[in-house]
Amino acid sequence: MPSPILTHSYYSDFFANKGYAFLKKMASDYQPPQELVIFSVMHCYEGSLPYINVLAELGSKLVFIPKSATAEQNQGLKETIETIPNCEIVAPQFNKQSLRDPATAEALIRQSIGADSQFLILDHGGYFSHTIEHLSQVFAEQCVGITELTANGLYKYLNKSFTKPLVTVSHLSIKAPADYEASECIVHYSDQILREEFGLKINNDEFLKVGVIGAGNLGRGVIQYLKGKGISCIQVADIDPRKLTQFPRNGVQVSSLERLVKQCNMLFCCTGNGALSEVLLDSLDKSVFIATVTSADDELRLPELIANGALVEVGGHQLVREYHTRNGHSLFLLAGGESANTPFKTGMGDPTLYLFEAAHMLAGLQLLEDPSRFKAGVQALSEKDEIMIAERWLNHFYNYG
Repeated sequence: MPSPILTHSYYSDFFANKGYAFLKKMASDYQPPQELVIFSVMHCYEGSLPYINVLAELGSKLVFIPKSATAEQNQGLKETIETIPNCEIVAPQFNKQSLRDPATAEALIRQSIGADSQFLILDHGGYFSHTIEHLSQVFAEQCVGITELTANGLYKYLNKSFTKPLVTVSHLSIKAPADYEASECIVHYSDQILREEFGLKINNDEFLKVGVIGAGNLGRGVIQYLKGKGISCIQVADIDPRKLTQFPRNGVQVSSLERLVKQCNMLFCCTGNGALSEVLLDSLDKSVFIATVTSADDELRLPELIANGALVEVGGHQLVREYHTRNGHSLFLLAGGESANTPFKTGMGDPTLYLFEAAHMLAGLQLLEDPSRFKAGVQALSEKDEIMIAERWLNHFYNYG
């Protein structure tokens, strides 16, 4: 077997090899079928290379579907990924929007599998959620099942009726460290974008009033790192008032969403699904800066807002995209409307990403080994498996044993 391709452009061999060895060891307990095709949706980060290599070694083919936010700016990395044995990147026409069409999704699978192939979908963000009912019928004998990595992706699969099992790892406690790592990156790079493009510092209370919409793992992490930057007046809103009860004792002001939007002009949207309604945008009486923790297509339902005329794009580039509201106020989407850390390199020095990658992969391997243990529809990876992953990760990276 040729050596894995674990790095692309900078010196992180130690961390890459360490992560590859961990994921490889996690997979070694299983014997996937020879004629296995894996469809994997993931970001086009250099930090993904160890995971991509392990997935490509599990079966006869890995079909890599890069998330558009990072694929468009990492063409060189895509070329590196294409050199990995048994790995192919889908053509550009197979993207998030086109895969909502059942015929397009079916065509992608048909061109990638053989008559004797089984296939597994490792989804990230619900790319196949719109077509899963169709695919599970058309490929009833060959589709083993689906795994979903994120909460916003899982949301898209809910209330769908499909005959294959979907195993979610979106709400596992071992995913929390990576969420907090992402929160740190989002705050750091939002500050960097504000400085680079507007000459603003995120902790200048005179110019920026900061609000956080959503009090889940990512929202709480954003607040933690905002406080670390010396921001003394942070407002937080959430549709679930139970999540807000922890904040007053920690010096964070709780607020209704309407009041937060009225009083703040730097918004971190951390809900994963429709943080700002059309009515709220119409009520804006000032220009605002917005950072999202996932694609604005999901976080703000941006295509709907544009189609309804609530927002009109007026310009921008990779770091900032500007829209106008109906009232003529500017809405500046940092990172062009993607998660605010996507324009920048993501390294492998923090091994928390291997926790959720291991869980995502393990869910798929268990589907392959014994599909009968899973029922049709949505279910979570077991607590026992989560504990096992945590123990192995601690032993591998931190000599826990």
